[in-house]
Amino acid sequence: MSSPTDHVQSKEFPENYGDLRLVSSDGVVFSFHRMFLSHVSPVFKDMLEIGTGQELRLTEDSTALDQLLHLLDPAKNPRPIDINTIEGLLGAAEKYQIERVFEYWETQMTARDTTMKFIGIRHPMASFFLAGHFGRNEFASLALREVLRAPDTELDLPTLRRFTVDHKVITQLTRLRQERSRKLIDHIYNHQKTIFIPTDCCTRQALLMMGANTIPLVLQLIKEPSWNSFERNIDIWPGCPVYNSGHHKGSRVTFESWKKEILEEEMALSETAQYF
Repeated sequence: MSSPTDHVQSKEFPENYGDLRLVSSDGVVFSFHRMFLSHVSPVFKDMLEIGTGQELRLTEDSTALDQLLHLLDPAKNPRPIDINTIEGLLGAAEKYQIERVFEYWETQMTARDTTMKFIGIRHPMASFFLAGHFGRNEFASLALREVLRAPDTELDLPTLRRFTVDHKVITQLTRLRQERSRKLIDHIYNHQKTIFIPTDCCTRQALLMMGANTIPLVLQLIKEPSWNSFERNIDIWPGCPVYNSGHHKGSRVTFESWKKEILEEEMALSETAQYF
């Protein structure tokens, strides 16, 4: 804990901004309103009723306190969510029982289109582990759904080094993503088999060529095991039943049945208790 001579006053919450001094673990002093803290947090209310002094020394660092107070102060704009420091903010919210912080975080991590329709969860892997750690089970289920279908570039695996995570869980999630990819790829290969039956050398060669033509799509599905990826990249598959419905078995009916099956599995919410 820092000594009084080490203290630095916050520029955003300067001296006399409020009637209470909050001192962070790294020696930054935030002036804030005693009555407002008591209103938003039952824990702060109890702390302030017990103590009559003008200063509280807290265990949170200045980054977490700055983010917390910006969220609580109606005269300030909330700080943008930083995935690298969010665990400290959520930890403070849990400790002081401030529900609005969790609600704000979940709102900011939820992507919606212009009509406010749900699109997905930002930083899905980090959001999944954070939600599970802090007991936000419903949000954890939403994040898990995104983990299993998001592009691998959105999983932010290096960021997880900042969190305490069970690597067995990461291995399990990776396996589930691989299973999703396998199901999508099986649709492609099974459809290929209905197009040609290799009875002679030429037909076998044609089948091999068609198999080679699916490789770019297969690689995309490994990176992003989702229907969106399938549909977005389908133009690189010459054997797609949509484009060949006139003379192949498949047809649009087959394509739509794939879509229904895959999306039903994608949109299902899984229990997350087994991971935490």
